[in-house]
Amino acid sequence: MLRWALGLVPAAMGGGWATFRWLDERERRMQEEELGPEDGWEVEGGRVLKGGPEKHSKSPEARAAELAQEAAWYSFAGHPSASITANLALEVYPSSAPARLVRACWCMQENRWDLVREDLTAPSLRDTPEARLLLEFADRQPRAADWRHAFFDSWKALGQPDFRKSPLLPAPIEWNHLNSNQITWLPPGEDWLFPIGVLSPDSAKGRESWMREQVLSSQSVPLLLALREQLLSLEDEAPLRQACLASVEERLGQLAGPTPRTLQLALVPFLSGTSRSAPFERRELEALETLAVLREWKQPSSEEVFREMRVHTDMLHGPAHHAWVLTCMAQATSHGTWLLQRARASKAHLTEDELRWLGRLLYQVGARLREQRSRLELEMGLRLQMFGSELMQHVPTREECIAAWIQLGNWEDAVKKAAYDRWPIGPLREESCEHRARNELAWMQAFAGRGQLP
Repeated sequence: MLRWALGLVPAAMGGGWATFRWLDERERRMQEEELGPEDGWEVEGGRVLKGGPEKHSKSPEARAAELAQEAAWYSFAGHPSASITANLALEVYPSSAPARLVRACWCMQENRWDLVREDLTAPSLRDTPEARLLLEFADRQPRAADWRHAFFDSWKALGQPDFRKSPLLPAPIEWNHLNSNQITWLPPGEDWLFPIGVLSPDSAKGRESWMREQVLSSQSVPLLLALREQLLSLEDEAPLRQACLASVEERLGQLAGPTPRTLQLALVPFLSGTSRSAPFERRELEALETLAVLREWKQPSSEEVFREMRVHTDMLHGPAHHAWVLTCMAQATSHGTWLLQRARASKAHLTEDELRWLGRLLYQVGARLREQRSRLELEMGLRLQMFGSELMQHVPTREECIAAWIQLGNWEDAVKKAAYDRWPIGPLREESCEHRARNELAWMQAFAGRGQLP
């Protein structure tokens, strides 16, 4: 049972922890061809594929940088292997600034403030912007109410330095990063294994029938939606997808009833069984018209979903981070991607009036998404509304969406300027997750100078 859950074998030095990207691979490749990987980093399987030290280098400095990145993943998760791995990096290359930075971050979690200052004043780190911020942070944190405000106030006190291109900080821990392959305690029974299988589909290999049984008895709409997102990202012939996708959609239909109250649930049967490259037909536009009038995108809220998922991830390292991963999946923003792909395929097949009709429907769906307080939902809502405005040939609404898109980008850049998701301090990451689930937009706006940090 334990081995199936997460491959629960103690992580070997140099092995790295599992990482996954939930984003549909085709969409991600398309985005990266246009924009490049986020922040210039690309991380997969616990390895940095783009960004950081040059790959395949055998120099001690490069090897130490690789070990420092591995230590950072451990430190994000609050795992003591962070110290061991950072020390190993410094044995390989004693002047490694990234390794000293990660070790200082780990020592902050251990309340070893003397060692924090020792590392930050070492010749390789002394007087760097990163060291100055961490020293300010180390002065404030013991007297602060929490980690996030101590960090935020330190960053502001130093004049909001720009860490977007920092060569010393590790790769960012993103919302879809699975950062644990061990448990901290063993829950009773087997029920806890189902959410773990949702979080990490690879862990369910060989247990597809058991997963399907859990699907058919599940009472959790968010957990089923998260699993559906995971299954849709797998290849069509993947055993878990073949075993569970139809059952997930069937169970969601049972829980939603004959007249779903939310657009998120109503779109499941509307989209299931259709090809993403198939143009819409008139009868489908008529069906979508009846759904687009629904006034709510989802229930429960992301904050409520997070609290549910936090119970499911309590046995993992970085439990709040992994609850946030599941919460983001349960937002089911792939509905919007699916609608957009089919809408693009429809441009050469529908009449001009039908295209305007489709544009209005996309705009309405986007409006429901824009009412949410998460970055992923707002981003998808804007994408739907921008394309809908294009199909309607309505310039004012398109210009409003573009302005909102630029504003969202400015908020995102402000968070990246502080490099909040690149400082490998477990409590700093863990504290932010529930507040982001409650109102991620307010979180980003605070870094942009609009309002207080939640």
